Amino acid sequence: MMRILVITHKRLANLRNGHDLRVWHLCRELAKRHELYLLTVNLSSLDKFNDRIVGLADVFKEMNDAPSLPATRPSLKRHFRRNDSNYYSLSYPHHFSEVTNAIADICEQNSISHIIVFSLFLAEFVRPFSSNKKILFDLMDSEVLTLTREVQFLPPWPLQLKTRLKSHLMHARLARAEACLPHWFNHVTTINDADSHTVCRLSGKSSNISTIPNGVSTEFAETFDANGVVAKRRGVAFWGNLSFKPNSDAVRFFYENVYRPYLAPAGIEWCVVGKDAERWLVEAAKRDHGIRLTGFVDDICSVLDEYPVMVNPMRIGSGLKNKVLEAFAMGLAVVSTGLGIEAVSMAREGIDYMRADEPEKIAVAIKLLIEDERLRLSIIESARRVVLEHYTWSKVAGDLDALLRSL
Repeated sequence: MMRILVITHKRLANLRNGHDLRVWHLCRELAKRHELYLLTVNLSSLDKFNDRIVGLADVFKEMNDAPSLPATRPSLKRHFRRNDSNYYSLSYPHHFSEVTNAIADICEQNSISHIIVFSLFLAEFVRPFSSNKKILFDLMDSEVLTLTREVQFLPPWPLQLKTRLKSHLMHARLARAEACLPHWFNHVTTINDADSHTVCRLSGKSSNISTIPNGVSTEFAETFDANGVVAKRRGVAFWGNLSFKPNSDAVRFFYENVYRPYLAPAGIEWCVVGKDAERWLVEAAKRDHGIRLTGFVDDICSVLDEYPVMVNPMRIGSGLKNKVLEAFAMGLAVVSTGLGIEAVSMAREGIDYMRADEPEKIAVAIKLLIEDERLRLSIIESARRVVLEHYTWSKVAGDLDALLRSL
């Protein structure tokens, strides 16, 4: 049994948040094998939330919060950094020292042998311990890859010149930060092979970089067949945090290029589940009764089991879209862009999902799956087998545990 210190940059408070979802489920599985301790290093002076996910005390033997980030203005030295891995040591040197001292105290008091770190912006706080602790750094999503993809959709030069220059500066700093990770720590993990390849390219290393995907909860898998035989609605669903930029971009792209020209005339409903819908979408839903905008719902399965198809029209972002695994488990046939499905490497195009990148092809795939029940059920059943074999939290946490033991 190992004694593991888990360090996060925010409180674990919401399982609809991708970061919290991953940390919570991986740690819950690891706690069955090891003794876990939690340290939250709150990197936002504006974050005043005190809620925690129910059940944390059953996972972590001890939970601590590092000293809060000062409300004072950061040092001007931060503007001269070339690398985002020294932002906090330059901006708040006293706070930086307080946090590293807190980490040292927890390690000494509890005989910590291993550290798991979640978030790129914690790297500088943990680097001082790399000589005497086994450290696994879970980058999750490559910030560099995410930003690279976002820049592709900015207006061409010279429009938005300030935004472009800021993005290029940020890209350079993030690239240097991610390049350091495999050199500083024993092992680096990401959620997606594309993210892992980005870190390999930036760092020039590959031997200590691995992909550990996300998983799906058994509660989703248990809903299978609720929607398998007869779909209650002739429609397609999308869900997620609508203020998250990759999601908001996907929703706008789908509305303008797929729903309005192809699906609305065919009488196909579009259901959007999630909080923080943008104003334009709220207004569109008021005008068009074919758009069902639910907002946040506690029991997402109760809404989604009415729909035969899930669409994932992502164009930007990285990592793994949890909604795809959830759809596989719940029994919705998936239509996705290539980027939206890239992290689910074990899924097979045309067998477990349908891929479409152009608007007309997305619409054709949705219509086909709605009309062809035999094809839809074949895809649903095949996709569920993929999830249960490769993408449960128990399976992926087992892979992470094996990696930890090998350090």
